[in-house]
Amino acid sequence: MLYVALTRARDRLIMTYASQTLEKDLSEIALRMDVGDRDLLTQDAVCSGDWVLMTALRRTEAGALFALGSKPKYATPGEPAWRICVQEAPVAGGCSTIQKQKETMPPHMLEKLRMRFEFQYPHSAATTAPSKQTATQRKGRIKDAEAGENAPSKQQGIAPGYTLKRGAQAGTATHAVMQYIRYDRCENASAVASEVDRMVAENYISPQQAQLVDSNQIAAFFETEIGRQLRRHPNVLREFKFSILEDAWDFDSELQGEEILLQGVVDCAMLDDDGIRIIDFKTDFVTDAIPGYGEA
Repeated sequence: MLYVALTRARDRLIMTYASQTLEKDLSEIALRMDVGDRDLLTQDAVCSGDWVLMTALRRTEAGALFALGSKPKYATPGEPAWRICVQEAPVAGGCSTIQKQKETMPPHMLEKLRMRFEFQYPHSAATTAPSKQTATQRKGRIKDAEAGENAPSKQQGIAPGYTLKRGAQAGTATHAVMQYIRYDRCENASAVASEVDRMVAENYISPQQAQLVDSNQIAAFFETEIGRQLRRHPNVLREFKFSILEDAWDFDSELQGEEILLQGVVDCAMLDDDGIRIIDFKTDFVTDAIPGYGEA
């Protein structure tokens, strides 16, 4: 941190060193600088302030320090020159030098200082907001919460032995099938099962994943209106990665005028002449009781 402070100053750098035994510190450092090894002296420093004192004592500008402690044998003018002074701590209840300077400071300077110290960055919310977000991180919205509330529990009809882990594995396997299956071949459950066998043979999915997939469930999807359209649609994207700049106001009302990079992967999309229909495949038990959920 000392290196950063010494190399980042634009106009001037102000360094302070506080000690209750300053005279003793200066005398010991000056004595060791004359008779000791310089590298060893540097290693023995108990704080970064000692390194600053060592450097200051090598300069002829350090007269105020020489007056308190010892002066090393060798001191040379610094370039650029330092302004080195000693400030006594104010006595409790007394008037400090800073207070005296404040009393004599022009009003316009006091006002300028007040404005500097009271300044608050007007876009502080943008400093803590993410510059990039994934679509997955947007989960937790109202509709997702409603879906979770309406999903049946084990007691509501899920097969015995069904576990959350197995459910997650089945969802992953089904997504893999929907990524590689040939939609135009999915006219019934038997055709879907044949497609699953083909994907195992061609190493698109593993035999274990194939056992987790419900061919009847997939066939039922392709019998819906959106499923039939998907089977014959000429322009379909699968697992499409996207990156778009989105108004950050939707993320946080304090981010007016800011933008967030939204990234994600679309399970499936049908490109129409008048727009894009996005399909997000879910294996959850979701019913029509959730208004608007699952709309393309």
